[in-house]
Amino acid sequence: MQRRLAAILAADVVGYSRLMGEDEAATLAALKAHREALIDPQIAEHHGRLVKLMGDGMLVEFPSVVAAVECAVAIQRGMAERNRGAPAARRIAFRIGVNLGEVTVEGDDILGDGVNVAARLEGFAPPGTVCVSGTVHDQVKNKVGFLFEDFGEQRFKNIAEPRRVFVIQCDEEAEPLADVIPTGDELPLPETPSIAILPFKNLSGDPQQDYLADGIRLHIQAMLVKLAGLFLIAPGTMAKYRDSDATPGRVARELGVRYILEGAVQTAGDKARITVELTDTVTRQAVWAEQYQRVLDDGFGVQDDITVEVVKALDVKLLSGEKEMLRSTVTNPEALKGFYRGLYHFYKGTKNDNAEARRCFESVARLQPDSSAGPTYVCFSHWADAFRGWADSREASMMQAARWAQKALKFEVTNGLAHVVLATAELLNRNHAEALASCQEAIARRPNCPTAIGFLGYVLHYCGHSSEAIARIKDSIRHTPVYPPWLVTLLAAAYRESGDIPRSISAAKHGMNLSPHDLDARLILCSDYVLAGRREQAQRLAGDILELDPSFSIAKYGEHLPYKNMETLRRLEKTLREAGLAE
Repeated sequence: MQRRLAAILAADVVGYSRLMGEDEAATLAALKAHREALIDPQIAEHHGRLVKLMGDGMLVEFPSVVAAVECAVAIQRGMAERNRGAPAARRIAFRIGVNLGEVTVEGDDILGDGVNVAARLEGFAPPGTVCVSGTVHDQVKNKVGFLFEDFGEQRFKNIAEPRRVFVIQCDEEAEPLADVIPTGDELPLPETPSIAILPFKNLSGDPQQDYLADGIRLHIQAMLVKLAGLFLIAPGTMAKYRDSDATPGRVARELGVRYILEGAVQTAGDKARITVELTDTVTRQAVWAEQYQRVLDDGFGVQDDITVEVVKALDVKLLSGEKEMLRSTVTNPEALKGFYRGLYHFYKGTKNDNAEARRCFESVARLQPDSSAGPTYVCFSHWADAFRGWADSREASMMQAARWAQKALKFEVTNGLAHVVLATAELLNRNHAEALASCQEAIARRPNCPTAIGFLGYVLHYCGHSSEAIARIKDSIRHTPVYPPWLVTLLAAAYRESGDIPRSISAAKHGMNLSPHDLDARLILCSDYVLAGRREQAQRLAGDILELDPSFSIAKYGEHLPYKNMETLRRLEKTLREAGLAE
C-alpha cells in the first residue's frame, strides 16, 4: 500500500435530509449550481483533487495545507455571498474540516487516520466555518490572514488521542496577509549582502557542550549585528532549523537571504575543533570554509577570526569605526565561557532560562569588569523579564534594568542594547524625546537588530509618527521572519492610528492567531470594528475581552498606553466605550 502525507478537506451540507425532504429537486439543482459556479472552480484554482462525493458531502486532497485552508475559506465566503437574499429555510450551508495527516492510497481513494480526523473536524465545525486541526494551524498561522478561534483539545469518536481544534470564522473579508506583513515563500533579496547563521552542530556527543556551539554562533551574530552594510536574520528565527535537514538553498529561499553560514564544534579534553562554511546560494558554491583548532582555556577568540573572515568573504563595506567592533571585549577564558552559557540560555526564550542567563552574565561582569558585555546583558535580561511579563513586579525589573544600563553606558565600547532599555524607561515616564533619541542611538550601534528596530517603531507609534512606525515594524519583521506576537499587535495599532483600518483589522487578527489569549490584539480589533461601523462585532468582541479579564477597565488600560498626544488616547477610549466596555 502506498502512504503519503496529505492535506485533506472534508465537507458536508448542513441539514441535508431536511432540505431533501422539503424539495429534493430544488436541493439537488442548487447543489449542482453551487458546485459548478463556486466549489469546483475553487478546488481547481487551489490545485485540489476531488477524491469522492458522498451524497451531501465531499472529500478533497491538496498538495499544500495552505491551499487547502484558503480553498475552504473561499468556499465558505462564496457560499455566504450566494446565500444572500435567499429564504433562510432554503439556504445551503457547509461545514468544512481540514487536516494534515498520513493517508493510505487505494486506487483513486484515500483512507486512514488523516481522513478520519478531517471528517471528525467537519462534524465539529459550526455551519459556515472551517474547523482545522492543531497541526494545520501551526503550519498556516504565519501564512494566512484568517482569524482562528482556539477551541482547545477535543476528543472524537474512534480517534485515540485528543486533538487541538481551531475554528476559522469566514463571514468577512480580510486584507491579504502579504499586503500587511512581509511574508511569503520567497522574499526578495536585500540590496546589501544578506546572511543567516544556522545553529552550529555539537559533534562532541555530549549535550553539556551544546552551550559552546550555540555560544560561538551567537557571539558571531552579536558582532555582525553592528554592521550597517549587511542584512542579518535574527537568531531566534534560526532555532526552527536546529534539527532540520533543510539545505542552505531552501533556508535562503525561506528567509530571503543569499548567504548561509554553517558550523560545527567538536571538543576533546581541553581542545576544540571548529569547522565553518559560508555558502552563496545563488551560485550554489562555498565562498569560504575553514577549520580551527583551539585550546578551550586560552581565551578562545575563534569567533573574532570567523567574523572577520565572513565580512571579508561578503565584501561588506565597513563604515568608520566598524572594524573595531569586530573584536570581542570578553577575553578572560572563564568570563567567555560564562558569556557563551548566558547567550545559550537567553535565546531559549523562557522565564527560567532568562534567570539562568542573568546569573551567567553577572559572573561575566565580575570576572571581566573592564568589558561592557556583562552589565549590558544583565540589564537586557531584566528588561526581558519586564517586557515579556515574567517579572513579579514590572516596575522593579525596569528599575534593575535601568540601573545596569547606566553601568553599561559608562564604557566606551557598548553595543546599543542598554539604549533600548533606557528608551523603554524614558517612554514609560512619558519622556518621548529622550526615548526617541535613545532608540536612534541603539539603531546606530546595532542596525541589524530586530529588537532595536522594532522598539524604535514602538516609540515612533506613541510619539504619533504612524507611517514611520509601520515602516520600522515591518523592517523588524523582515529581519526576524519567525516574529514575536507583540510586533504584529504593535503593527495593528500603528495601522489603526494611520487610518488604515482594513490592514489594522488583518494585523490584529493575525496577532490573535499567534497569541490566542492576547488582550491587546483583541482590544485593537474591538476599536477597529467600532471605527469601521461594525458595532455588533465590536460588542461581541468586548464580551470576549470581559470573559478573559472580568476586571478590565478602560481607565486602567489607558494608564499603560504612553501616547504623546493625549487626544489619540481619548479617541481610543471613546471607541472602547462604544463597544460596551466599562469605564
